[in-house]
Amino acid sequence: MILTKKMLEQWEESMRVSLTEVQKTAILDQFGVEPEPYEWSEQDIAVQIQNFLGCGEFVKSIQDNSDGHPTLPLGVAF
Repeated sequence: MILTKKMLEQWEESMRVSLTEVQKTAILDQFGVEPEPYEWSEQDIAVQIQNFLGCGEFVKSIQDNSDGHPTLPLGVAF
């Protein structure tokens, strides 16, 4: 799934948070396309946005595998 501006506005309203235009742009840049070869789920996006708003960054992978795909943090399955 990819995040659209309309979906982000609905999420913002349902979570009762107010995002700045800079935050919206960063979020849409991150989740407006699928992270090949993975696919975002609605929960992935919600957790990532909450993390971004809480500490100013998205969850990052912890290491690379030999196949070139990132090893994701425990509990994060993209």
